[in-house]
Amino acid sequence: MARRPFPPKNVEQGWGPSTLRRARRSVGALLLLLLLVPWYRLVAVRAAGPAVEQTLRLGEQYFVAHWAGLVLGAVLAVLLSWLLRPTLVSSLCSTVKPWLLRPPVAWVGAGLGLLAAGISLWFSVHELNRRPILLDGVSQLVQGRYFAAGMLAGPPLEDPEFWQFQFMVQTDAGWVSQYPPGFAALLSVGLRGGLAWLVGPLLLGLAVYLTTQVAERLFPDDRMSARIGAALVAVSPFLAFHAGAYMNHVLATALLALALFASLRSVDGSWRWALLSGAAVGGLFATRPYVALVLGFFATVIVWAGAPGRGEFTRRDWMRRMAAAASGAAPFVGGVMAYNARLFGDPTRFGYLAAAGPSHGLGFHVDPWGSPYGLPEVIGYTSADLLGLSLDLLQTPVPALVVVALYLLWAQRLDRGTRLAAVWALLPVAANALYWHHDLFMGPRLLYEAAPGWCLLLTAAALGLIRGLSEWGANARWSRVLTPSGVAAVFVLALGVALGFSGPAKLMSYATTVQRSGMAIEAPSVERPSLVFVHEGWESRLGARLSALGMRLDSIRAALRHNSTCEVELFVRTREEEEPELPAAAGSRSELDFDGTAKRPLRDVQMPSGSVIRTYEGEILESECERQAASDYSGIVALPPLLWQGDLPGLGSNGAMFVRDFGTDRNARLLARFPYREPRVLVRLGTGGLRLIPYEQGMEELWTGN
Repeated sequence: MARRPFPPKNVEQGWGPSTLRRARRSVGALLLLLLLVPWYRLVAVRAAGPAVEQTLRLGEQYFVAHWAGLVLGAVLAVLLSWLLRPTLVSSLCSTVKPWLLRPPVAWVGAGLGLLAAGISLWFSVHELNRRPILLDGVSQLVQGRYFAAGMLAGPPLEDPEFWQFQFMVQTDAGWVSQYPPGFAALLSVGLRGGLAWLVGPLLLGLAVYLTTQVAERLFPDDRMSARIGAALVAVSPFLAFHAGAYMNHVLATALLALALFASLRSVDGSWRWALLSGAAVGGLFATRPYVALVLGFFATVIVWAGAPGRGEFTRRDWMRRMAAAASGAAPFVGGVMAYNARLFGDPTRFGYLAAAGPSHGLGFHVDPWGSPYGLPEVIGYTSADLLGLSLDLLQTPVPALVVVALYLLWAQRLDRGTRLAAVWALLPVAANALYWHHDLFMGPRLLYEAAPGWCLLLTAAALGLIRGLSEWGANARWSRVLTPSGVAAVFVLALGVALGFSGPAKLMSYATTVQRSGMAIEAPSVERPSLVFVHEGWESRLGARLSALGMRLDSIRAALRHNSTCEVELFVRTREEEEPELPAAAGSRSELDFDGTAKRPLRDVQMPSGSVIRTYEGEILESECERQAASDYSGIVALPPLLWQGDLPGLGSNGAMFVRDFGTDRNARLLARFPYREPRVLVRLGTGGLRLIPYEQGMEELWTGN
């Protein structure tokens, strides 16, 4: 019997089938190449630093796990193909299909949404103590506190070094988060009710519900793919992690799902649904602007052009939908531009640029950490992102994205729904290649909004491979080695391991990470208005002082990265004496003359500890460096996780105001400003706990005693 094509050849629908097929197979080959070759090592060719170290460390783990999963999956597939009868898949499908497809889509979506929200809520409450795990979340919670009080921002700070931390920006108009206002505005609603920890999980539940509705419309002729894909979105640990950790990605994902749902409704219903679609994209712009530019176009124009079952649109149909979408988005876009103009001085200047300067923008250049970002870094970081997403998406031992790559390579055609899922999944990967920032903590979170698309695409790929094997024919060359039953069993086992072991284990592992980082600190209660000094590490104190001098975040990072803390200490002390108040517009390294040359001659000084530092000629400041370093010996405590829980500048007067400790001399300025607050010091016990002690005792333990 002649061998049949895999899967059976069919005419691909739509414009230019041969061109589309070649393009799709090229994407599959490129995806496979990025996943199976250790390109992530390219990030270390021209740069070093925290991002490079993280990528190399996690990239190596991902790469080894990828190959181990592939080998294990292939061996199991062959073994199970030999052990299981070939008709097992068809008989199981006959049993499961009615149970899977019978419930109405609204019930399925609601059930999956509740499941996803429950997983995320459990993670937030039991592993994170209902606290953010990253400074991104802290910054937006601070902003949310001001929004909840009816304020656009905190007041311009006097003595900003006592409060300032990364991702907050000090401007003439006030103290504000660098992030767009969308997620902080929603957090403010939760903060008013004391339920801010519910916001992320509820948004994830909404995103899953809407994704279920979207999947049903993307796969109208294959509801099994739609419902299994939606179920994978609901149980994805990657999605649950960030939703429970106060990350604005979850709001962006919910808004994107809403835009997709409304756009699909505008295809099979009234064009007026496009108004809601545009409003959702506008809200996305107010939350994550770059995601809105990339996926907003996909969620409207591309969906209208490629939706399954779409009839022919006249020019008038297109004009109506596009005008409605623009009208829906306009209030949000206008609001963000007014917000930017008020706080950052220009409608198109976002807080990111105000905080870190033009190096924070898109394109190939030196990034805010002082590292080059060009073609080698694009390949290396993109490979690492895909490796991470392949395993972190569902925590399955079989790499999910490899399955997708194989399907894109071998499939003869993709239906319209699968094509749209592929665009949803792949477009953010291409867009993120133009952005210097890549972070693998808790998975590649900058691909978070693409994760539902990957789940739907993975389901279509897995079922497509199984169905292709079934239709290939019993007499085909590979039919005795790989059977539908064997391949399906591997997929089911991989998902079972993820749901029963690796997913929960990964969730629970973050409890240790949070404890080590100190991010899950619960603010101690006080009986009277208090000024609680928190002793952060020397490097954090220096960063705050540099910020108070007017230095931008990118320059602060460069200063601390390329110089010893003692050198920076001596520099800061000199600048504070010479120019105690630099203008807020100052910020580049050259403006602050911190480029390795000094206004006065430098000399090397031998420290008592044996290290050598550089100080200005005629000054003996090494004792100050020793004092600063010794003050950290008793333990350090992170300020930002506490700051948002207490009284903030311009907000609150009856509780604890948490501020950074700088020692008795500098602290005296703040004590004079808040005479009605009882001064206290928060110190860390030997076991890792925290306790409040009287101010004088704290200064003695931290500074004088050393």
